Amino acid sequence: MSELQRTYVFVGIAVASLAVALVAAPKPPKPPRDFEEVGKEFYPNFTNPDDAKQLQVIAYNADTAEARIFSVEYKDGKWRIPSRHNYPADGKDRLAKCAASIIGLKREAPAGFREAEHPDFEVVDPLDEKSSSLKRGQRITLRDEQGGVLADFIIGKQVPNRSGYYYLRRPDEKVTYTAKLSLDLSTKFSDWIEPDLLKVDGWKLTRVVIDNYSIDVERGRIVGREQNVLTKKTGESTWKLEGLDEATEEVNQDEVRKLVNALDDLRIVGVRPKPPKLQRDLKLDAGITIDQLTELDLQSKGFFFARTPDGAQQLVSKEGDVVATTDQGVEYLLHFGDVFSGTEEEIEFGFTKKEGENGEQKEGEEAAQGEKKDDPARSVQTVKKSRYLFVTVHFNPEGIGPKPEPPVKPEPIGDPPEGAPAERDADSPANALQLENAGPYAEYQAKKRAYDAALAKYEADQKKYEDDLKAYEEKVKEGEKKVRELNVRFADWYYVISADSFENLRQARKTLVKAKASAAADSAASTDNP
Repeated sequence: MSELQRTYVFVGIAVASLAVALVAAPKPPKPPRDFEEVGKEFYPNFTNPDDAKQLQVIAYNADTAEARIFSVEYKDGKWRIPSRHNYPADGKDRLAKCAASIIGLKREAPAGFREAEHPDFEVVDPLDEKSSSLKRGQRITLRDEQGGVLADFIIGKQVPNRSGYYYLRRPDEKVTYTAKLSLDLSTKFSDWIEPDLLKVDGWKLTRVVIDNYSIDVERGRIVGREQNVLTKKTGESTWKLEGLDEATEEVNQDEVRKLVNALDDLRIVGVRPKPPKLQRDLKLDAGITIDQLTELDLQSKGFFFARTPDGAQQLVSKEGDVVATTDQGVEYLLHFGDVFSGTEEEIEFGFTKKEGENGEQKEGEEAAQGEKKDDPARSVQTVKKSRYLFVTVHFNPEGIGPKPEPPVKPEPIGDPPEGAPAERDADSPANALQLENAGPYAEYQAKKRAYDAALAKYEADQKKYEDDLKAYEEKVKEGEKKVRELNVRFADWYYVISADSFENLRQARKTLVKAKASAAADSAASTDNP
């Protein structure tokens, strides 16, 4: 073999060895699939927040080992809260904001790969019946109108030393990721409903009757009755109190403002549905037919029916009533029932709390009717003080003022007397003028001038009367329409109001009246100089 051939052989062997080495060498590891998902969105197909028509939030109560559910949905053209007896919700904008804060949520980094690690990150499904762990997450699910899932997360605890970051996973995945959350979500019942319960403008109130009494259930009697009647004119801000000793007393306008503001901004903390039959009767506004089931249900909430002297049935309340009348003729009857003995616990979510500049929770962002979750004593106290409220509405035409009265047309004065001055004998124009301004004809002329003036005034008054009557009838029509709408709205529900609202509404004379400054000064002077 020549030297050149040996060279070619050695080169071939070297190339072959290199090829074998390349084939046999270990390949660089491919990143796991879970790492490939880093930086990608959890639900890339969810792009339009308006597609969200259903929200379900599930939290786990470790103390009771129970899952609590809050839900809102759009169904049959209406927003409802299924977890609160299907109470009407004002949910379109709020749900869209919640959905927008979820869209684009990305996987930041994998934190755990195994199901056994879920308790460590508190991402166990709150509905998982197989797991015995109490370290469960909070599950949020958004669906479209057909029920299709748009986004579904189980959110765990906050990542240590990373503000705004939480552990979370999809329910259909085992891998737990970290992600930055800025979730715009509230599960407080009061945040999802129409905030203005009565829809009354405090400036339009012209009369408020506070009927304070209690019911002695065993004896079937009203006891401790005190009635206070407040009135004011439309457009004015000063209220008057019937029976006031104006020489020594004056109305405490500050306390009255609390009452008016409580009516203007009355908010509820809970609801309970009325019996179906009672709902129908209230919507028809044809009187309430009392059967045993309806009566028992009313009594359980602190409401009773008593007969008036004329034999009619009247709803009475365990803790009195307030009747508020507006200048539209809308008259609200607020009946205060028994203490609310149930619970309206809100589901609290740590990741939904708004943060101030120092990262601390802002005041007023607590759940469970505004009480801290770790303060059961305060929560129980609030629940005990809450009270049932039964609302009905009537149309009272006195609220819009007296009905215009038609003017009285003046009586005709009849024909002029016989023998007009022009037909009488007169030997000169002066004598003719004297005859015209004297006697029966002169009296007739005076009456005619007065009649013509009265007739002109009548015609002007008649035109004003017709305009005023039309405006009055329009007010009646609008007032009656509003009453019907409100009665339909109030017919289905017993409301639950807070203790503060109850105390501001059920004012007594001792808070509504104060001594006049001059009377107080005189009293002090007499004390100093016996």
